[in-house]
This record gives sequence, C-alpha cells and structure tokens, in this order.
Amino acid sequence: MTRSRLALLLALAVLALPAPSCRRQSDEDAVAAVLEEMAGRVEARDADGLVEHLAADYADFESRDREATRRLAEEYFRRFRGIKARLLSTRVMPGADGSAAAEVDVVLYSGLASALRQAAGFPGENYRVACELRRRGRWLVIAARWEYIPVSGLFPESLKALQELFPDA
Repeated sequence: MTRSRLALLLALAVLALPAPSCRRQSDEDAVAAVLEEMAGRVEARDADGLVEHLAADYADFESRDREATRRLAEEYFRRFRGIKARLLSTRVMPGADGSAAAEVDVVLYSGLASALRQAAGFPGENYRVACELRRRGRWLVIAARWEYIPVSGLFPESLKALQELFPDA
C-alpha cells in the first residue's frame, strides 16, 4: 500500500471521538472530536463508520469520493493488522457559516510491531492531514489532503506527543 493511502486512512481515523463535557462544546473541540473518532474507526477496522464522517460531496486530493474512500479503507484493513492511529496534535481554524479547516499530525504504526519498532528506533510513519469541514447538523469532512511528514517537519506540539508515545525512539 502506498504511503498516501496509508496516510488517508490514518487521517480519516483521527477525526472524531466525542469528548464528554458539562459545558457546550466549542466548534474547535467538536471538530477535534470528529477527527479522533475517525482515528478510532481506523483502529476498529470500521470502513463504514469511517465514511459516516464524510459529507455526501466529499472529495480528497486524488478525487476519491465516499465510496472510493470506503473501498480504499477496506483494502487497507485486509492488508494490514493491528493498525494504530494516533493524533499527535490538531489545529482547528473555525470559519464563517459553519465551516472549519483543520490540520492534524498523525502517526500510524502497527500495534503488533510497536515493540520491535521502538527497539529499532522507528516510531511509525507521520502524516499531516489537512481537512475542510462543514457543520450540517453535525461536522462532516468535505475535503481532505495528506502527506508524509518527517519528524523534523512535525508541529512542535506533535514532537512532544510523539516522544511520549515512543520514549525510546
């Protein structure tokens, strides 16, 4: 599987996990929660659940729509076991009229191979995912783009999170 496909799956997986709170959730928190939930769907190997967070008119940087993205995720899940997707940091920029942009640094690695990777000094593969979202009753991803990022290119807050995740790497 190509890095771009792996990155897409990781990025989508990272987008949503609702955070309980007694206060009204801010748009920034709600968008970050969607990204966390998406990361959880990747780890759960749930392509349908992952795609639920994509708008009907979703398209990625390679013109994949919801169905093509679902097929891509299913292919990835068949080929790889023990997928771990961790958001290192998330930056959300709310826009006007229920829109937002987000940039997320994500690390993808295999849970089964994480001990070996740590011993070898390989903490996984890092990706930066840029998303556009729109609130249509709930936040949905309308566009996404991702790219491999070397450790030296991560956001400063991502470096700290990566060091906590892989202290010996």
